[in-house]
Amino acid sequence: MRKAEGAAVHALSTPLIANSDGTKFGKSEGNAVWLDSELTSPYTFYQFWLNQADADVINRLKVFTFRSREEIDQLERAVESEPFRREAQRTLAWDVTCLVHGEEAAQRAIAAAEALFGKGDIADVDERTLAAIAAELPTADLLMDEATPVRILHDTGLVKGRGEARRAVQQGGAYINNRQVEDAETAVGHDEWLHGQYLLVRRGKKSLALVRRAPSA
Repeated sequence: MRKAEGAAVHALSTPLIANSDGTKFGKSEGNAVWLDSELTSPYTFYQFWLNQADADVINRLKVFTFRSREEIDQLERAVESEPFRREAQRTLAWDVTCLVHGEEAAQRAIAAAEALFGKGDIADVDERTLAAIAAELPTADLLMDEATPVRILHDTGLVKGRGEARRAVQQGGAYINNRQVEDAETAVGHDEWLHGQYLLVRRGKKSLALVRRAPSA
């Protein structure tokens, strides 16, 4: 600036943000998210911050939120004493998602995550959020008339074979849209497809997948 413009200027810089393992935090490392909701949905955005490692989350709170030093110190103690509660991660995800997308979008992201595991009505999750969820879960494309529980469990990879799929249903461990499946061979009703396009399938408590409606020939 002095040579080009003949002016004196001040420059402001910030330290490079890095993960605890020394890798950069950024797009070139494949671990960044977009602020544009068309490129990264609020659900995916929230999940990104929620999944920060214990070793990184306190530094993220210092950099990306407006929490006080006292609040962050308290969250750091929570990470050390009760890491399973993920209080620091939930605080980080809430604050940054509210800042970028607004409180309503953050609430929807939390509601969607809870609905995946039966703690809310999956039918209330909007279609765009379901599309974002589909990008993160095992998926299968099926015609409506092909979507029997056996086919769904097998094609999404939640079981290795159709016999295992039938046993999962018989043992009460298969769920579609958080409804326990009782009949392994009858196709899911047309009115059960979420937004006419998706089925959420769960085996047991934590194994999730999504079925997308395939276009008819």
